[in-house]
Amino acid sequence: MKPSNFIHQIETISHWLIYALVLFLFGSEISDMFNSGNIEVKNILTFFIYLEIMQMVSIFFETGKIPVRYPIYISMIGLARYIILEDLNVNEALAISGSILLLSLALVGLAYRNKLVNTADNEE
Repeated sequence: MKPSNFIHQIETISHWLIYALVLFLFGSEISDMFNSGNIEVKNILTFFIYLEIMQMVSIFFETGKIPVRYPIYISMIGLARYIILEDLNVNEALAISGSILLLSLALVGLAYRNKLVNTADNEE
């Protein structure tokens, strides 16, 4: 077995494990909501994070790659969840909001780069 095949097998197994863990956590969260009898914003924001992770793993299985933008989306949702749920002072909230802004600018930069690359490919 080639080393690259072995590494690919480890990646695939790891992604299946991540997918299974996220499904377990998703089910656990739903169970907790039904047992407690109430749905809170933190539950919904947690679902968004789980869904983004599942989407990222699904894309890996389809393409063999993970787009850089998905971990950025997950980070932005996680930071927004933190701002909403924690009792932050103004400086902390502004610093975390600045982090979300920087992540948003990174997404804009990635989109612009993709547009430039696609334009260059079409010109050839």
